[in-house]
Amino acid sequence: MECCGNRREGALDVDIGANPSAEGGEEDEGVDDQAVKVVHIVDTFRLQEQPSFDKKQFILYMKKYIKNLTPKLEPEKQEVFKKHVEGATKFLISKLKDFQL
Repeated sequence: MECCGNRREGALDVDIGANPSAEGGEEDEGVDDQAVKVVHIVDTFRLQEQPSFDKKQFILYMKKYIKNLTPKLEPEKQEVFKKHVEGATKFLISKLKDFQL
């Protein structure tokens, strides 16, 4: 299985060994092809698009996330996390309109 990219999902091409020309059928009637192109990671993990955040909602979400995550880290990693999370949050806020959540 590929780790990334797209794949077609849905209709299958099944060869049952019949010879349509011998049976009098000139054209292949086939089936209604409902094949859909899907992204592997989205399909595998059944990801769904979430409503977008505005800047204020995102900041509130990040504050709650940081508050919940920090106590779970080892003490020496807490300092590193606190030092870098502010810059990461500012970067994400600047790119918020570009993200699909």
